[in-house]
Amino acid sequence: MNSAEAMDRIFNPASVAVVGASPGKSGQEFLEGLIGYGFEGRIYPINSRGEEVCGQPAYSDIKDVPGPIDYVVCCAPAPAVPGLIRDCAAKGVRAIGLFTAGFSESGSEEGSRLEAEIAHLARSVGVRLIGPNCLGIYNPKLRLTFGYPHPQGVGRVAFMCQSGGNTSYIIRAVGQRGVRFSKAISFGNACDINDGELMEYFAQDPETDVIAAYIEGVRDGPRFRRAVMRAAAAKPVIVHKGGYTPAGAGAAASHTGSLAGSDRVWDELLEAAGAIRVHSLEDLVDMIVTFSLLRPPQGRRVALFGGGGGATVVATDDWDRSGFTLPPIPHAVRKDISGMVTSEAGLILTNPLDLSSFAYSDDFYGLVRRLCQDTAFADLSVIHIGFAQMAWFSETNYSLVVDGLREAAMRMYPEMDRPLALAVQYLVTTWDWQKALQDLQEPCSEVGIPVYYSMASAARAIDRFMRYREWRGVAGGES
Repeated sequence: MNSAEAMDRIFNPASVAVVGASPGKSGQEFLEGLIGYGFEGRIYPINSRGEEVCGQPAYSDIKDVPGPIDYVVCCAPAPAVPGLIRDCAAKGVRAIGLFTAGFSESGSEEGSRLEAEIAHLARSVGVRLIGPNCLGIYNPKLRLTFGYPHPQGVGRVAFMCQSGGNTSYIIRAVGQRGVRFSKAISFGNACDINDGELMEYFAQDPETDVIAAYIEGVRDGPRFRRAVMRAAAAKPVIVHKGGYTPAGAGAAASHTGSLAGSDRVWDELLEAAGAIRVHSLEDLVDMIVTFSLLRPPQGRRVALFGGGGGATVVATDDWDRSGFTLPPIPHAVRKDISGMVTSEAGLILTNPLDLSSFAYSDDFYGLVRRLCQDTAFADLSVIHIGFAQMAWFSETNYSLVVDGLREAAMRMYPEMDRPLALAVQYLVTTWDWQKALQDLQEPCSEVGIPVYYSMASAARAIDRFMRYREWRGVAGGES
């Protein structure tokens, strides 16, 4: 069995045991996640007393489980891990996800010694280790998870992450934006299964189109370099390197025991590979959403609609700074629009087009449709809805704006040749923006319209998306 086949078996277990699944302990939370998410395989709680947990019969020892076990979640104390590895080897377990901490990330000599010991022991008995100090595997196809609730549904993005908390955050944040994952893994200290092996696996995984990563440090630099070069040549790779400042490097060492490495070296490596580097979790989410949903623009001409007068000025700066041009609205289009618009103060037919006075009329849908269908005008349309700026916003014009945009998305966009994005700013408001965002987000993501939370983030993400495609075109072939 080659490495890819072995990793595929690890990501697709038919049975899971949770060691340390005692009432009120962290193991119970893992168990509740598996049950609540609907894991399709067998679940075996293990605790020293063999007492029932979450309505599931438990076993006092992993050797007492009557059936085969493919994957073990370990919530036992660090000194118990060597014995568990031996028992798992005897039971035929493929992999152990070590939630257990207290190893090299502790900074202690004993923790580092114990981590080296379990890594050597696992290799000698043929059991793979994920972690320690991690959450392990997430596979929505099997409804296998370490947390609940996580979004239901399967997508085409793989995520590898050293931080457990960041793994869960990204799964939820991307899921809220309408994108789902093929697989994800929190791999912690990476004493065995590491960044290079995971990158190699996801590069050839037929269920994955986009690879995203949060990495604090690498175990095998040459292997990771080869892996990311190959992966980025095959599919988009988006990397957030945590601990890129001196202070962050110190935090990374205490978090996962990682040696962060030179930030300049990371820049050079990812640029040479053609991977996309981001510097925040928010940017990572934006890039995943962009690569998953946005139709590729054929150029950098952008038409901006919506917002107020001040918002259009700021938006112009955002898009110009990111390398886009804002062509004027053609005379014929202006003439058509003028015939649709009632005489309102403040409406200026330029690009960006301030719709603040007109956006709440019954003709909003027709206007958006007319603007977005003119493919000779621009390569990309972006509609800006600044809920936080709408002092006069009410339930009446809520339905006109939100329903109009939803109608435009569902009826018009599937027939359009030009990509469309939506920027929804909502953070400072007195009404239920969450309902509006959900009402817009779901139909938009269904038809492939990405939703961003500011014009600046939309411009930044789409610029990086365009630069990636331009690089791939020079390097030989469209992505």
